[in-house]
Amino acid sequence: MNLNRRHKLTNEEIEHVKRITNSGKLYYDYDPLIESARNCAYETCRRYSRHEAGIDELRPLFKELGKNPGIAEGFITEFGFNLSIGDDFDAGCGLKIIDCNEVSIGNNVTIGENVGIYTSNHAEDPGLRRDHWCSELPVRIGNNVVIESNSVVLPGAIIEDDAWIRPGSVVLGRIEADSICAGDPARRENK
Repeated sequence: MNLNRRHKLTNEEIEHVKRITNSGKLYYDYDPLIESARNCAYETCRRYSRHEAGIDELRPLFKELGKNPGIAEGFITEFGFNLSIGDDFDAGCGLKIIDCNEVSIGNNVTIGENVGIYTSNHAEDPGLRRDHWCSELPVRIGNNVVIESNSVVLPGAIIEDDAWIRPGSVVLGRIEADSICAGDPARRENK
């Protein structure tokens, strides 16, 4: 990995990276354009966390960022251009969104501290994994969702509207609408 590779990608370069990472197929994670996009996003997020940049400087990273976002320090996104967030979003400290594939988050979503949302799967084959090959699955989070602190949302997860994810949960697969879930893996609690 070359941490010095960093430039704001053109729209054409972004579309090229998306064709690679959003395909669901294995790809080499240290492609020079992928490294540049990642390093540019990381640097912007670091500046935001150090209060050297405001939400207006963070906003261009995103595919979409709705009205009234509240994003605490420690926020990291892998690229940003695969990340869509609706209105009235509130995130605690230490939110990590690895958006190598599309991550869509609806309106009125609250996320606690130290939550990770990941699209990335490393290669199953140890040799390919060692050589930095990955594949990605999208993540979808509906409207009016609460994800409490120290939870992890894994590649391919879908959290439907009005769901509540309790602290420390690991979300994989589909979480039904209007459910309260907890555990590893997160399962519906009895009401």
